[in-house]
Amino acid sequence: MKEVLIPIDKAGRVVLPKDVREELAINPGDLLKISVRGDQVTLSPDRAKAGFVKRGGALVFSTGQTDLLESDTVETVRREEREKLSSDMIKALRPSKRK
Repeated sequence: MKEVLIPIDKAGRVVLPKDVREELAINPGDLLKISVRGDQVTLSPDRAKAGFVKRGGALVFSTGQTDLLESDTVETVRREEREKLSSDMIKALRPSKRK
């Protein structure tokens, strides 16, 4: 990408151009690392490792990647986990065969 000039507002904020956000897969709520070396400022996406992160008021599992799961994949995983949990609960409720 060619160099572009972007303004800084009175609060010190900058807006990253849309094509930059798309190229780097930067989404609302993502974190950027800032480093200063001499008279240069560098912003880079903070690609977190997999684990739970707080987004808004919720604890969300993040893979640390930008790829999103398809809704069909999410629903398949949910269904399989619910079926497994139901099966485990039924097994736990069965009376034991003690005499």
